[in-house]
Amino acid sequence: MSSSSHPLLATHANCLPVGTRVADFEIVGLIGEGGFGIVYLARDTSLDRIVALKEFMPGAFAGRIDGVRVAVRAANQKNTFDAGLRSFINEAKMLAQFSHPALLEVYRFWEENGTAYMAMRYYKGETLRNVLSAGEKEFDEQEIAQTMGPIFDALEMLHREQVFHRDIAPDNIMLADGRPVLLDFGSARRIIGDGTQALTTVLKPGYAPIEQYSDDGTIKQGAWTDVYALGGVLYHLATGKPPMQAVSRLLSDPLQSVNEVTSGKFSQPFSDAVSKALSVHVANRFQTVTEFREALGWNVGALPRVITIQHAQVWLDPDAKSVESNAPNLSDKPASVPMPPAAKETKLVRDAGPSVPPKNVQKSRTPLFVAAGVVALLVIAGVAMKTGKPVEPNASPPVPVAASTSAPSPAPANAPAGNATVSAPASTTSGESGASGPAAPIVEGVVKFDIKPRGRIDVDGFARAVSPPITELKLPVGKHVIEIVNPPSPPMTRTIEVTSDAPVTISHTFK
Repeated sequence: MSSSSHPLLATHANCLPVGTRVADFEIVGLIGEGGFGIVYLARDTSLDRIVALKEFMPGAFAGRIDGVRVAVRAANQKNTFDAGLRSFINEAKMLAQFSHPALLEVYRFWEENGTAYMAMRYYKGETLRNVLSAGEKEFDEQEIAQTMGPIFDALEMLHREQVFHRDIAPDNIMLADGRPVLLDFGSARRIIGDGTQALTTVLKPGYAPIEQYSDDGTIKQGAWTDVYALGGVLYHLATGKPPMQAVSRLLSDPLQSVNEVTSGKFSQPFSDAVSKALSVHVANRFQTVTEFREALGWNVGALPRVITIQHAQVWLDPDAKSVESNAPNLSDKPASVPMPPAAKETKLVRDAGPSVPPKNVQKSRTPLFVAAGVVALLVIAGVAMKTGKPVEPNASPPVPVAASTSAPSPAPANAPAGNATVSAPASTTSGESGASGPAAPIVEGVVKFDIKPRGRIDVDGFARAVSPPITELKLPVGKHVIEIVNPPSPPMTRTIEVTSDAPVTISHTFK
């Protein structure tokens, strides 16, 4: 087929032609092309929906054979290509492990044509970089909190699993109808950059901390690496320009604070927190995103969390290795952070933005858990996986409800692995003295599962576990909608009444 008959090939030599079929997807357009991948607009022919289809294509040393298949141009580049390909696949597996409205939603990934593909939800919007480059928008403190609060929340969830992004910058944050989504984890670029010593393809000056300039592994990377990048993004949003790169600040640090640049436009705690996050030396920085958020006074941490399912690939690919074993940067572990139990998920709520104290009002550096005006950061991320149809960006949001005024308690250190019990955060009652009252106990019952050969268990619209290995869950007493999913078989749905005195058993065999 000639390139002249296919507009994509005419202007982008590495792109597949419009009309090309890859698995169940037909390419209908081009979203973007980078040095290590191409993102197409594609139609899912089996479900009749539009998706973003990402193809691993390191154009610097690979090209097309017969117009479709991908191969390296020289034999000595094969190892580098293979390392990048493995990293691309591991990134897809890692993203598929998590569900959060501020994280890229992956529908499917697979290998074909000598490379790999990732089918993702298609987001309509523009990147934060484009918004900033236009120079038409000025962000105040409240708008910054509303834009970046969900990103902080998603990163706290990732960091609890020792997964670090390490490529946070305005071009990796998309505003999809105003809702922020954290994009590309950049793992393929990191692996290839290490293999070719092309570190300029990895670093984003202004957002990359000093440890990312070291290619010998002497400076460990971790949550504090993402903290620096977040500080760079907040600095850019507040001042209209990115901070100077870290290597320029090593000997003497001329970087002005947010309030020095803006003449006191922001609260002092905000300006101070951003400066500390941007500390050149790791020891002077916040060590966790949680510390950074608390210093900002944002109330994201008290909101309900999205459940993550470990080994979610078991039911998709029984022979696949553990997702955890393939997740990037698992060896770069900072001090352990206790993981709070998941919040009760029977209500879906959406965030109007983390609460931000009024400008220049003196306040404590401790977290501000104020119920008024606080709503959860959750949108229905699990619906697309459950129904096979994406959630429309302009769909009406669920009705907000007030969040609990107390944060979830840390999980016990000796909690057994695979424990699927879900606890709700204790509510706080206030008397005249403002003291917290005792938390009302949550009455739970047991639901047992006998699923063959295996299936994902969704409870009230949320992915909760995979059975086997999980054979029972503890759920709050009352009615629950249970759905057992194992594509391509039709899902099984049951409404059950959970009681504390006798277990409920659900059996199902997929054919």
